[in-house]
Amino acid sequence: MKGKQLTEKQKAFADKYIETGNATEAYKSAYSTKRMSGKSVNTEAKRTLRKPPVQDYIDKRMKELEDAKIPKQKEILEFLGRVMRGEEKSLVITNKGAIEAPPEMKDRMSAAKELLKRYPTNDPLMEAQLRKLNAEATLAESKTNESEDKTGKLMRFMDKQSDESLQKIIDSIEGSESND
Repeated sequence: MKGKQLTEKQKAFADKYIETGNATEAYKSAYSTKRMSGKSVNTEAKRTLRKPPVQDYIDKRMKELEDAKIPKQKEILEFLGRVMRGEEKSLVITNKGAIEAPPEMKDRMSAAKELLKRYPTNDPLMEAQLRKLNAEATLAESKTNESEDKTGKLMRFMDKQSDESLQKIIDSIEGSESND
């Protein structure tokens, strides 16, 4: 590091920032903030993050994380990468039972944003992937809204029908299935 040395509090701040990606949370963890307003904490967190010794330390630690296994921080970064790429599966309960499903688009977007906080670049590939995820999320939301709209129309139609009418509809459907 050039110039000033990193203090223990700055080191604690930087380590927490690497772990969480949240400068305000990292500042609260490393410094006494009892008598500070939320705005002051946020301002000081940003100021601390911009200090050259802190930036140098964060850069150095991120490089070490690429080379060495430090589960607490590296595991978080790897997990975020798997979520962003849709590789991380989770158990989802449906009416057909439990299935393993990839993360939803909003979760993938969130993971991508968290990664970009830790590795800010103007990488065209990363920006393209982020645009693609945004487009996929918008499309998925549009399809969901369209499906919900159709379901709502069907429910309103069914509510207007008498039990006798509904039984006729069911009988006609069952009759057409047995003819197939």
